[in-house]
Amino acid sequence: MARTFRKIFFWILLVFNVVVIALMLISGYSGYLSPKEHPLLSLSGLIFPLFLILNVLMLLVWFMVRKRMMLLPIAGLLLAYAPIRTYVPINLSTPPPEGSIKVLSFNVFLWAGWEYKKQGHNPIVDYLAASDADIICLQEASPHEYDARLIDEALNPLYPYRDSIMYRHDGDCLAIYSRFPILDSERISYSSRGNQSMASRLLIDGDTVLVVNNHLETVGFSMHEKKLFNQMVEGKKPKVKKKHFLSKLKKAQAKRAPQADAVARYIAEKGGDHIIVCGDFNDSPLSYVHHTIGRGLRDCFAEAGTGLGFTFQRYGMYVRIDNIFCSKSYEPYSCEVDRSITDSDHYPIFCWLKRRANP
Repeated sequence: MARTFRKIFFWILLVFNVVVIALMLISGYSGYLSPKEHPLLSLSGLIFPLFLILNVLMLLVWFMVRKRMMLLPIAGLLLAYAPIRTYVPINLSTPPPEGSIKVLSFNVFLWAGWEYKKQGHNPIVDYLAASDADIICLQEASPHEYDARLIDEALNPLYPYRDSIMYRHDGDCLAIYSRFPILDSERISYSSRGNQSMASRLLIDGDTVLVVNNHLETVGFSMHEKKLFNQMVEGKKPKVKKKHFLSKLKKAQAKRAPQADAVARYIAEKGGDHIIVCGDFNDSPLSYVHHTIGRGLRDCFAEAGTGLGFTFQRYGMYVRIDNIFCSKSYEPYSCEVDRSITDSDHYPIFCWLKRRANP
């Protein structure tokens, strides 16, 4: 009887582990699936950490139950190496070599102007002025909530070259501040209710470098919905069904997909050899957006960062949705998410890039 029970228990564990590995691989590689054709599967990257943790736990279970079966979860981890590396990289910190340029991307949340409108300084402006970045790409940078004059007084002396585009008169604003000459800028054309992407060409040490700044379609949760979502994450039962949030996530993802296609197409057609792409993608590291825009580029956090790198963690939402990519002509160093500044609902992400002699 005991032997039969052990056999049944073994097969239950085996089947469970196989299912976990299958789901981990589906969610890990979900970025290859079109959100329009596979809306639910393409969203599954959001729960990749769950299956990753379960597979690691199975590794411990097999260690206690039957050691040779540890090969099964190990095989699963090896098959999922690429999404694991993207989602939670581990890299040794290497100081940037001399001649590296510092690139910073930050969704400044309208400068949180409602908090600092009557004050003579703004922590976000102060942070950028002290960042010592060579190139700063900003999203939600409209000065309508804060005094534009104060922003200019702090940043213009440090950055002789700057440009911005705004969606209509009072919509989303993308801005770039640079210590290198900006040759030209233009909006990348795609359909959106208020978000946009901006392409600028910079002259850096004799190279023409395409810098693409993005703020892709938001999910559009209202403040009330954010609070309800947070309650759900905390285990409470908000007066709204989970299907409501799932529906909004699917709709936003479907809108971002063609935006990502447009950005990727622009980069392929006009990018050249030297490219830097950054911004708020409003999607996870395993999403179609991340995979599509990053195709052929280097994910700086995956290659030079460590940990989960959450750039947004309010209202129970813990995700890395802000990114910096570069072309193979650059080597990324010390990519970090800076949690020292908490005035925006995003954290800034920055890294150093060094031009490679033989890309």
